[in-house]
Amino acid sequence: MLSSPPLLANKKELFVLLLAVGCVALFSLSFQYYHFLEFRKSPLHVSMATVLNHYTKTNAKGRTYDVFKLRLDGSGAEVYTTSFRISSIPLKSRVKVKLKVDKVSFYDYLKGFFAPSLALYEIYEDDPPWDVRPLYQWVDEQHENEKMAEVYKTLFFATPISKELRDEVQKWGISHLVAISGYNVGVISFLLFFFLKPLYRFFQNRYFPYRNIDADLSCVVFVVLFVYMVIIDFIAPFLRAFVMSLVGFFFYSRGIKVLSFEMLGLITITLLALFPSLLFSLSFWLSIAGVFYLFLFLHHFEGMNRWVLLGIIDLGVFLLMVPIVHTFFPVFTFLQLTSPLSSLVFVGFYPLGLLLHALQIGDSLDTWVLAFLHVKTHSYMLHIPWWILIGYVGVSLLAIRYKLALYGCLAFSFFALFFIE
Repeated sequence: MLSSPPLLANKKELFVLLLAVGCVALFSLSFQYYHFLEFRKSPLHVSMATVLNHYTKTNAKGRTYDVFKLRLDGSGAEVYTTSFRISSIPLKSRVKVKLKVDKVSFYDYLKGFFAPSLALYEIYEDDPPWDVRPLYQWVDEQHENEKMAEVYKTLFFATPISKELRDEVQKWGISHLVAISGYNVGVISFLLFFFLKPLYRFFQNRYFPYRNIDADLSCVVFVVLFVYMVIIDFIAPFLRAFVMSLVGFFFYSRGIKVLSFEMLGLITITLLALFPSLLFSLSFWLSIAGVFYLFLFLHHFEGMNRWVLLGIIDLGVFLLMVPIVHTFFPVFTFLQLTSPLSSLVFVGFYPLGLLLHALQIGDSLDTWVLAFLHVKTHSYMLHIPWWILIGYVGVSLLAIRYKLALYGCLAFSFFALFFIE
């Protein structure tokens, strides 16, 4: 059997690729800097914006205030601001805001920043171009329990998650499932192929037998995924998974190996070049790390029996991600050890939830899901210092070449669990 050609044949192609990506990055940064200069023309910036998140907090003096995360029109910059005039402005609503921006640096502008607001109010005559609020209402109307409505809106539309629900999903170690990412891309793609393939084949056999069914259906799938990505507002993990699927299909159609570290690296630097703000997105880097360890596992154990590999790969990736995750999220519970099993259950739960909502009986599983979320457990702390994380990432990169380094990462991740506090 002929082996797949490499992504890059020689150092010259690597140089050309890096040069091209560098030019794209320079253009993107220049474009962002131009918007930043426009943004900073006046110490007070007045703009229309879309509400991305909205929650209430209480300060040390007992005074309650609203926190808003906004996406500003024109530049697309994301800003946090506050208002002491408590209001019930829904997500995706349109607002007009006056911000004090004289202390905002370009670095702050790229990664998202806080700016005090002198005025903030909802405007009703300016609906967003993609108004997804009817979809939120569609879910809300099917649930009497607000938490369950929040669960499904988060699963389907990547809405912000409350602290209470975040604590409950972290308790089970399923934050990666609630955050729309590669799991969703895979499930949606599978469902579309499953239902469309028989219909397509019926017409293909009669009218266009010369067409390639996989190529045509892949185009349909990518169009649906892109529309879905627009609806959920181009969240970083889904964007990574979508671009990776698109580029992977392109490589596969030309006989180039798809599941490779080279492709993952290419996708990563290309997305960073196009969207520099992703450099500061933790969800993006966790998504990249998850795919990297998946590839690492497949790279060293691809000769293993397929069913055995399928049974252990989720556990292996879970262990390899422990030092990464607990550097940023130190809370640990023993329920998190069931995360690989939860990932398998999610493959069936996600499409079932979609189907039940499509049939207007979305609350059918509410009792079971609430019981799952409300399971009591004791929380511990697992702190991974930054210097250990840096060393762990270095050994992980060495594991691409040396299988012994992979065993070292697995052993370290396993024994780290014995140092919970």
